[in-house]
Amino acid sequence: MTWNYRIIKKTFADNDAAQYEIHEVYYEGNSISGWTQNSVNPSGTSVAELREDIRYFLQAFKRPLLEEKIIDGKKVLVDDDDYSEINDGHYFEFMDRGAFVASDYIYQFLGSHPLIRKEENLKHFYEKAESALAELYQEAGRLEFEKSEFAKK
Repeated sequence: MTWNYRIIKKTFADNDAAQYEIHEVYYEGNSISGWTQNSVNPSGTSVAELREDIRYFLQAFKRPLLEEKIIDGKKVLVDDDDYSEINDGHYFEFMDRGAFVASDYIYQFLGSHPLIRKEENLKHFYEKAESALAELYQEAGRLEFEKSEFAKK
């Protein structure tokens, strides 16, 4: 049996309000076999363990969202298809808060590190990562432009 953290959407029947929580989800092979009834909190017996647990929590955002539903009187988890709606603002948000911030962040913590100046092989890989983020930014900008009024003229 394996497990990981997953984001689960729960909808309350009395008011249709949705709430997203992180739970431990357990698997038998590729199938979900169960999940924690209550959401979980990051924890650790040291600051390093807590940081590592938070890193695992962040991995939950890379996985598809799940939704808790009752089917045939039984609680089950299904893919949350409503989550992936894209609107026009997502393109700019992706460029501005995603690719740009990530590029700045990796420069602050990696690009300006003394090892980057000293070790050519590390500098090479850093520059590839920086270039890939710049291309990601440009591609999102191209997609945003294609959807704009200017591209339609």
